Amino acid sequence: MAWRICDVPSRIPVISGISEALAPPQLDRSQLSAQQGRTLLEMLIVVAIIGIAAAVAVPSTSPTHQHRLGLAGSQVADAFRFAREEARRTGVVHGVSTDVSNNNVRVFRLDEGPNPNLKVYDVRHPVTKQLYAVQIGASPYAGVGLDSYGGQMVGTCNDPGNIAFDSNGVVRCVEPTTTRIDSATVNLAAGQLLLTVAIDSYTGRVSVQ
Repeated sequence: MAWRICDVPSRIPVISGISEALAPPQLDRSQLSAQQGRTLLEMLIVVAIIGIAAAVAVPSTSPTHQHRLGLAGSQVADAFRFAREEARRTGVVHGVSTDVSNNNVRVFRLDEGPNPNLKVYDVRHPVTKQLYAVQIGASPYAGVGLDSYGGQMVGTCNDPGNIAFDSNGVVRCVEPTTTRIDSATVNLAAGQLLLTVAIDSYTGRVSVQ
């Protein structure tokens, strides 16, 4: 049996209707530019909206506020710790004055000679040698404020805005020092963020919460 090779057509006919249907629509240059312009404009509008929303939401929860609030809380806590250690070291009552209206805390020693007792603000910071005071709200604590002060008194206290430590490190009222403070807290705020410095009356332990 003899085999015969058939000729294969060099071109396959293309159905013009199908090829035209599958081909993408052709846009002229002006239509393409207009479409790209609308897409870019829409994208810029979305980015602007996101930026505005972020600007409104960020200030109350930004890392900067958190950092400054934490730093201020640590400095206030250190002031209480130092006052307690100085009272134990010297045998003289020391304390911390919390002034919410002026946004500061100051370390003092108590002169129990006068009547009433006199707060003497001559205690110096062990490192800077400056008078021991923490000015909340100023650099590097910008945006932070003293929110409130609270204390549970065991007895009558004529000077509830201050906390004193006796020679044993026990938390006392400034006037009279015979009144013990059961618990005390100093609250700081930065935007919507809150932080509490707590002083335990029995142990004198100062913690930041």
